[in-house]
Amino acid sequence: MNWLKFKNHLDKYLPVYVTLAMIAGFYVGTHANLKPYHETLKTLNMLVVISMIYPMMINLRLGELKNSAKLGKQLAIALTMGLVISPLIMYGAIWLTELFHPLNHMLALGLLLAVVVPCSSMSIAYTGFTKGNIELATIVVALSFTLAIITVPAWLKIFASSYHVAISVWLLVKTILIVVITPMILGVLTRVYLMGKLGPEGFLRIKPAFPAISLLGMYTIVFLIFMEKAKLIASKPGIVGIALIPLVIYYTIALLFMTFVDRVFGIPYKDHMAITFTSVGKNEGTAMAIALAAGTGLMAIAPAVTPIVQIPFLVGYVKVWRKIASLWNCKIIKEEVEVIA
Repeated sequence: MNWLKFKNHLDKYLPVYVTLAMIAGFYVGTHANLKPYHETLKTLNMLVVISMIYPMMINLRLGELKNSAKLGKQLAIALTMGLVISPLIMYGAIWLTELFHPLNHMLALGLLLAVVVPCSSMSIAYTGFTKGNIELATIVVALSFTLAIITVPAWLKIFASSYHVAISVWLLVKTILIVVITPMILGVLTRVYLMGKLGPEGFLRIKPAFPAISLLGMYTIVFLIFMEKAKLIASKPGIVGIALIPLVIYYTIALLFMTFVDRVFGIPYKDHMAITFTSVGKNEGTAMAIALAAGTGLMAIAPAVTPIVQIPFLVGYVKVWRKIASLWNCKIIKEEVEVIA
Protein backbone atom coordinates (compact mmCIF):
# COMPACT_ATOMS: atom_id res chain seq x y z
CA MET A 1 0.00 0.00 0.00
CA ASN A 2 1.24 3.48 -0.88
CA TRP A 3 1.00 5.10 2.55
CA LEU A 4 2.26 8.48 1.32
CA LYS A 5 -0.46 8.66 -1.34
CA PHE A 6 -3.10 7.57 1.17
CA LYS A 7 -1.91 10.12 3.73
CA ASN A 8 -1.93 12.91 1.13
CA HIS A 9 -5.48 11.95 0.11
CA LEU A 10 -6.71 12.11 3.72
CA ASP A 11 -4.95 15.43 4.18
CA LYS A 12 -6.28 16.94 0.94
CA TYR A 13 -9.90 16.12 1.70
CA LEU A 14 -9.65 16.67 5.46
CA PRO A 15 -12.47 19.28 5.66
CA VAL A 16 -14.76 17.01 3.63
CA TYR A 17 -14.18 13.97 5.84
CA VAL A 18 -14.53 16.00 9.04
CA THR A 19 -17.82 17.49 7.84
CA LEU A 20 -19.13 14.04 6.88
CA ALA A 21 -18.08 12.69 10.29
CA MET A 22 -19.93 15.53 12.04
CA ILE A 23 -23.12 14.98 10.01
CA ALA A 24 -22.98 11.19 10.37
CA GLY A 25 -22.37 11.43 14.12
CA PHE A 26 -25.26 13.85 14.61
CA TYR A 27 -27.61 11.65 12.56
CA VAL A 28 -26.73 8.46 14.43
CA GLY A 29 -26.88 10.23 17.78
CA THR A 30 -30.40 11.56 17.16
CA HIS A 31 -31.72 8.18 16.01
CA ALA A 32 -30.10 5.83 18.52
CA ASN A 33 -30.43 5.20 22.25
CA LEU A 34 -26.87 5.53 23.52
CA LYS A 35 -27.58 5.56 27.28
CA PRO A 36 -26.96 1.81 27.76
CA TYR A 37 -23.56 2.25 26.12
CA HIS A 38 -22.36 5.28 28.09
CA GLU A 39 -19.41 3.57 29.77
CA THR A 40 -18.50 1.70 26.60
CA LEU A 41 -18.45 4.93 24.59
CA LYS A 42 -16.40 6.64 27.28
CA THR A 43 -13.77 3.92 27.03
CA LEU A 44 -13.97 3.94 23.23
CA ASN A 45 -13.38 7.71 23.14
CA MET A 46 -10.23 7.35 25.17
CA LEU A 47 -8.97 4.46 23.05
CA VAL A 48 -9.58 6.41 19.83
CA VAL A 49 -7.77 9.48 21.20
CA ILE A 50 -4.82 7.28 22.17
CA SER A 51 -4.84 5.63 18.73
CA MET A 52 -4.73 9.10 17.19
CA ILE A 53 -1.88 10.42 19.35
CA TYR A 54 0.22 7.23 19.50
CA PRO A 55 1.22 7.15 15.79
CA MET A 56 2.41 10.76 16.03
CA MET A 57 4.53 9.82 19.03
CA ILE A 58 6.36 7.20 16.98
CA ASN A 59 8.01 10.09 15.15
CA LEU A 60 9.00 11.65 18.46
CA ARG A 61 12.73 12.04 18.93
CA LEU A 62 13.79 12.35 22.56
CA GLY A 63 16.78 14.46 21.59
CA GLU A 64 14.43 17.02 20.04
CA LEU A 65 12.20 16.80 23.11
CA LYS A 66 15.11 17.86 25.29
CA ASN A 67 15.88 20.71 22.92
CA SER A 68 12.25 21.88 23.03
CA ALA A 69 12.42 21.99 26.81
CA LYS A 70 15.04 24.72 26.41
CA LEU A 71 12.73 26.89 24.30
CA GLY A 72 11.84 29.22 27.16
CA LYS A 73 10.27 31.95 25.04
CA GLN A 74 8.06 29.51 23.15
CA LEU A 75 6.92 27.81 26.34
CA ALA A 76 6.18 31.15 28.00
CA ILE A 77 4.07 32.33 25.06
CA ALA A 78 2.15 29.05 24.78
CA LEU A 79 1.36 28.83 28.50
CA THR A 80 0.49 32.52 28.82
CA MET A 81 -1.83 32.34 25.83
CA GLY A 82 -3.46 29.06 26.82
CA LEU A 83 -3.91 29.69 30.54
CA VAL A 84 -4.22 33.49 30.78
CA ILE A 85 -5.04 35.23 27.48
CA SER A 86 -7.58 32.67 26.21
CA PRO A 87 -9.99 33.16 29.14
CA LEU A 88 -9.71 36.93 28.73
CA ILE A 89 -10.52 36.68 25.01
CA MET A 90 -13.60 34.57 25.80
CA TYR A 91 -14.65 37.05 28.49
CA GLY A 92 -14.48 39.77 25.87
CA ALA A 93 -16.41 37.60 23.39
CA ILE A 94 -19.19 37.08 25.95
CA TRP A 95 -19.30 40.81 26.64
CA LEU A 96 -19.67 41.55 22.92
CA THR A 97 -22.43 38.95 22.57
CA GLU A 98 -24.35 40.35 25.53
CA LEU A 99 -24.42 43.76 23.90
CA PHE A 100 -26.97 42.26 21.49
CA HIS A 101 -28.41 39.30 23.42
CA PRO A 102 -28.28 38.53 27.16
CA LEU A 103 -26.70 35.21 28.12
CA ASN A 104 -27.86 32.92 30.88
CA HIS A 105 -25.37 33.18 33.75
CA MET A 106 -24.70 29.44 33.83
CA LEU A 107 -24.31 29.30 30.04
CA ALA A 108 -21.77 32.15 30.24
CA LEU A 109 -19.89 30.32 32.99
CA GLY A 110 -19.89 27.20 30.82
CA LEU A 111 -18.38 29.18 27.93
CA LEU A 112 -15.62 30.45 30.20
CA LEU A 113 -15.05 26.96 31.55
CA ALA A 114 -14.69 25.73 27.95
CA VAL A 115 -11.54 27.84 27.51
CA VAL A 116 -9.96 27.76 30.98
CA VAL A 117 -9.41 24.00 30.77
CA PRO A 118 -6.07 22.70 29.41
CA CYS A 119 -5.36 22.29 25.72
CA SER A 120 -7.09 19.73 23.56
CA SER A 121 -5.62 16.24 23.43
CA MET A 122 -5.88 16.57 19.64
CA SER A 123 -3.46 19.52 19.66
CA ILE A 124 -0.45 17.27 19.26
CA ALA A 125 -2.05 15.57 16.25
CA TYR A 126 -2.93 18.91 14.65
CA THR A 127 0.67 20.01 15.18
CA GLY A 128 1.92 16.89 13.46
CA PHE A 129 -0.42 17.36 10.50
CA THR A 130 1.09 20.82 9.86
CA LYS A 131 4.74 19.74 10.15
CA GLY A 132 4.91 21.50 13.50
CA ASN A 133 7.13 20.79 16.49
CA ILE A 134 5.31 17.88 18.15
CA GLU A 135 8.01 17.66 20.82
CA LEU A 136 7.27 21.24 21.91
CA ALA A 137 3.52 20.56 21.67
CA THR A 138 3.92 17.54 23.95
CA ILE A 139 5.69 19.59 26.59
CA VAL A 140 3.10 22.37 26.42
CA VAL A 141 0.24 19.86 26.83
CA ALA A 142 1.95 18.25 29.82
CA LEU A 143 2.71 21.57 31.52
CA SER A 144 -0.77 22.93 30.77
CA PHE A 145 -2.48 19.99 32.43
CA THR A 146 -0.19 20.30 35.42
CA LEU A 147 -0.69 24.06 35.84
CA ALA A 148 -4.43 23.71 35.23
CA ILE A 149 -4.74 22.23 38.70
CA ILE A 150 -4.17 25.81 39.87
CA THR A 151 -5.45 27.94 36.99
CA VAL A 152 -8.86 26.29 36.45
CA PRO A 153 -10.12 26.83 40.03
CA ALA A 154 -8.58 30.31 40.04
CA TRP A 155 -10.37 31.42 36.87
CA LEU A 156 -13.66 29.89 37.98
CA LYS A 157 -13.40 31.81 41.24
CA ILE A 158 -12.71 35.05 39.40
CA PHE A 159 -15.50 34.58 36.87
CA ALA A 160 -18.06 33.15 39.28
CA SER A 161 -17.09 33.93 42.85
CA SER A 162 -20.62 33.13 43.98
CA TYR A 163 -20.59 29.70 42.34
CA HIS A 164 -18.17 27.03 43.50
CA VAL A 165 -17.27 24.14 41.21
CA ALA A 166 -15.65 20.97 42.53
CA ILE A 167 -12.42 20.37 40.63
CA SER A 168 -11.20 16.81 40.29
CA VAL A 169 -7.42 16.90 40.48
CA TRP A 170 -7.34 13.19 39.72
CA LEU A 171 -9.28 13.82 36.51
CA LEU A 172 -6.52 16.13 35.26
CA VAL A 173 -3.74 13.76 36.37
CA LYS A 174 -5.48 10.75 34.82
CA THR A 175 -6.04 12.62 31.56
CA ILE A 176 -2.39 13.55 31.14
CA LEU A 177 -1.27 10.02 32.01
CA ILE A 178 -3.64 8.37 29.55
CA VAL A 179 -3.66 10.86 26.69
CA VAL A 180 -0.05 12.09 26.67
CA ILE A 181 2.36 10.03 28.74
CA THR A 182 1.15 6.55 27.78
CA PRO A 183 1.15 7.16 24.00
CA MET A 184 4.52 8.89 24.30
CA ILE A 185 6.13 5.92 26.05
CA LEU A 186 4.58 3.45 23.60
CA GLY A 187 5.57 5.63 20.64
CA VAL A 188 9.20 5.94 21.71
CA LEU A 189 9.45 2.18 22.33
CA THR A 190 7.85 1.46 18.94
CA ARG A 191 10.27 3.81 17.19
CA VAL A 192 13.27 2.14 18.81
CA TYR A 193 11.92 -1.28 17.82
CA LEU A 194 11.19 -0.31 14.22
CA MET A 195 14.53 1.46 13.76
CA GLY A 196 16.31 -1.64 15.01
CA LYS A 197 14.26 -4.05 12.91
CA LEU A 198 13.90 -2.05 9.67
CA GLY A 199 16.81 0.37 9.79
CA PRO A 200 16.58 4.11 8.98
CA GLU A 201 15.62 3.56 5.33
CA GLY A 202 12.95 1.00 6.13
CA PHE A 203 11.53 3.27 8.81
CA LEU A 204 11.25 6.18 6.36
CA ARG A 205 9.27 3.98 3.95
CA ILE A 206 6.53 3.31 6.50
CA LYS A 207 6.70 6.72 8.19
CA PRO A 208 3.72 8.19 6.19
CA ALA A 209 1.50 5.46 7.66
CA PHE A 210 1.61 7.06 11.10
CA PRO A 211 -0.01 10.43 10.25
CA ALA A 212 -2.51 8.55 8.05
CA ILE A 213 -3.60 6.46 11.02
CA SER A 214 -3.81 9.61 13.14
CA LEU A 215 -6.08 11.24 10.57
CA LEU A 216 -8.39 8.22 10.60
CA GLY A 217 -8.44 8.45 14.38
CA MET A 218 -9.35 12.14 14.21
CA TYR A 219 -12.29 11.47 11.88
CA THR A 220 -13.48 8.76 14.26
CA ILE A 221 -13.33 10.95 17.38
CA VAL A 222 -15.24 13.72 15.56
CA PHE A 223 -17.97 11.20 14.73
CA LEU A 224 -18.12 9.96 18.32
CA ILE A 225 -18.28 13.46 19.84
CA PHE A 226 -21.20 14.55 17.66
CA MET A 227 -22.96 11.23 18.07
CA GLU A 228 -22.85 11.44 21.87
CA LYS A 229 -23.92 15.09 22.06
CA ALA A 230 -26.47 15.04 19.23
CA LYS A 231 -29.61 14.88 21.38
CA LEU A 232 -28.39 17.58 23.74
CA ILE A 233 -27.70 19.86 20.80
CA ALA A 234 -30.98 19.01 19.07
CA SER A 235 -33.05 19.55 22.25
CA LYS A 236 -31.76 23.08 22.87
CA PRO A 237 -31.12 24.62 19.44
CA GLY A 238 -31.75 28.18 20.69
CA ILE A 239 -29.25 27.96 23.54
CA VAL A 240 -26.77 26.22 21.28
CA GLY A 241 -27.11 28.95 18.67
CA ILE A 242 -26.43 31.66 21.24
CA ALA A 243 -23.45 29.76 22.66
CA LEU A 244 -21.89 29.46 19.22
CA ILE A 245 -21.59 33.24 18.80
CA PRO A 246 -18.91 33.90 21.47
CA LEU A 247 -17.16 30.68 20.46
CA VAL A 248 -16.83 31.90 16.87
CA ILE A 249 -15.53 35.25 18.13
CA TYR A 250 -13.04 33.51 20.42
CA TYR A 251 -11.53 31.21 17.79
CA THR A 252 -11.36 33.96 15.18
CA ILE A 253 -9.55 36.38 17.49
CA ALA A 254 -7.36 33.74 19.16
CA LEU A 255 -6.01 32.27 15.89
CA LEU A 256 -5.35 35.70 14.38
CA PHE A 257 -3.79 36.90 17.64
CA MET A 258 -1.42 33.92 17.90
CA THR A 259 -0.34 34.26 14.27
CA PHE A 260 0.40 37.96 14.81
CA VAL A 261 2.18 37.49 18.16
CA ASP A 262 4.41 34.65 16.97
CA ARG A 263 5.40 36.64 13.88
CA VAL A 264 6.23 39.71 15.99
CA PHE A 265 8.30 37.69 18.47
CA GLY A 266 10.13 35.84 15.69
CA ILE A 267 8.90 32.38 16.65
CA PRO A 268 9.89 29.76 14.02
CA TYR A 269 7.06 28.30 11.96
CA LYS A 270 7.21 24.79 13.46
CA ASP A 271 7.15 26.17 16.99
CA HIS A 272 4.34 28.54 16.03
CA MET A 273 2.09 25.64 15.04
CA ALA A 274 2.83 23.84 18.31
CA ILE A 275 2.08 26.99 20.30
CA THR A 276 -1.11 27.83 18.39
CA PHE A 277 -2.83 24.46 18.57
CA THR A 278 -1.92 23.82 22.21
CA SER A 279 -2.96 27.27 23.40
CA VAL A 280 -6.07 27.95 21.29
CA GLY A 281 -7.57 24.43 21.21
CA LYS A 282 -9.31 23.25 24.39
CA ASN A 283 -10.19 19.92 25.98
CA GLU A 284 -13.97 20.01 25.96
CA GLY A 285 -14.13 16.54 27.54
CA THR A 286 -12.44 17.79 30.71
CA ALA A 287 -14.64 20.90 30.74
CA MET A 288 -17.81 18.81 30.46
CA ALA A 289 -16.65 16.53 33.27
CA ILE A 290 -16.07 19.52 35.56
CA ALA A 291 -19.45 21.03 34.66
CA LEU A 292 -21.29 17.78 35.26
CA ALA A 293 -19.48 17.35 38.58
CA ALA A 294 -20.97 20.70 39.57
CA GLY A 295 -24.42 19.20 39.01
CA THR A 296 -25.63 21.50 36.25
CA GLY A 297 -26.45 20.38 32.74
CA LEU A 298 -26.81 23.94 31.44
CA MET A 299 -23.21 24.74 32.29
CA ALA A 300 -22.14 21.64 30.35
CA ILE A 301 -23.85 22.72 27.14
CA ALA A 302 -21.14 25.19 26.15
CA PRO A 303 -18.27 22.64 26.31
CA ALA A 304 -20.53 20.11 24.57
CA VAL A 305 -21.07 22.36 21.55
CA THR A 306 -17.50 23.68 21.49
CA PRO A 307 -16.43 21.02 18.93
CA ILE A 308 -18.96 22.47 16.46
CA VAL A 309 -16.76 25.56 16.26
CA GLN A 310 -13.37 24.33 17.47
CA ILE A 311 -13.02 21.48 15.00
CA PRO A 312 -13.81 23.47 11.82
CA PHE A 313 -11.60 26.38 12.92
CA LEU A 314 -8.60 24.23 13.86
CA VAL A 315 -9.06 21.91 10.89
CA GLY A 316 -9.26 24.99 8.67
CA TYR A 317 -5.99 26.22 10.17
CA VAL A 318 -4.50 22.78 9.47
CA LYS A 319 -5.73 22.90 5.88
CA VAL A 320 -4.05 26.26 5.12
CA TRP A 321 -0.76 25.38 6.82
CA ARG A 322 1.17 25.82 3.58
CA LYS A 323 -0.06 29.40 3.21
CA ILE A 324 0.70 30.10 6.85
CA ALA A 325 4.19 28.68 6.38
CA SER A 326 4.72 31.07 3.49
CA LEU A 327 4.19 33.99 5.90
CA TRP A 328 7.37 32.86 7.63
CA ASN A 329 9.24 32.75 4.29
CA CYS A 330 10.49 29.36 5.38
CA LYS A 331 11.23 26.16 3.53
CA ILE A 332 9.57 23.03 4.85
CA ILE A 333 10.75 19.74 3.46
CA LYS A 334 7.98 17.33 3.04
CA GLU A 335 10.28 14.31 3.09
CA GLU A 336 8.24 14.65 2.56
CA VAL A 337 9.03 15.48 -0.97
CA GLU A 338 7.67 18.96 -1.21
CA VAL A 339 9.58 22.16 -0.58
CA ILE A 340 7.56 25.22 0.31
CA ALA A 341 9.21 28.62 0.11
